[in-house]
Amino acid sequence: MSQKEKPFNFQLLTANTHFDEGHVEKTCEYSLANHYANSVICSDQQIYEFIRWIQRQEFYENTTIVASGDHLVMGEYLYQEEKSLNERRVYNVFINPYVDYDFERLRNRTFTTLDMYPTTLASIGVRIEGNRLGLGTNLFSNKQTLPEQLGKDEVDNELSRPSNFYKNELLYVK
Repeated sequence: MSQKEKPFNFQLLTANTHFDEGHVEKTCEYSLANHYANSVICSDQQIYEFIRWIQRQEFYENTTIVASGDHLVMGEYLYQEEKSLNERRVYNVFINPYVDYDFERLRNRTFTTLDMYPTTLASIGVRIEGNRLGLGTNLFSNKQTLPEQLGKDEVDNELSRPSNFYKNELLYVK
């Protein structure tokens, strides 16, 4: 794809840590007592190696890498000794984004996965009028996200409300 003169998008889903006990690839050589912990270490190592490979390629200069998690690790028992599970965060990173930004402001934003859509587009140079798409906010902008405006609890409550439109028109299509 990189040899063509056209922009492209490549997406990769990792799922080895999505099973109850995880899945460890045969190529991984970890010997921790906990199988799930081995699957996390193996997956992390493979992602790291893939990103480092991309960074060595000719096309990297014109490439943005977005690594985005969809939830915390499912093996909460791995963190039982931690002071507070509330301090854990979903990992998201933008490597080589095509946008100027204030790292400290971006690093400390309160946001939801809805904000990843406009932020991902902005990271590859798409200009978004008003820095909002749907319910999401471009995190590279100074515009407040919904949780920053309304509070996380209010946003969670509103998004948890039942929707007849969703149920009748989207979920159960006739």
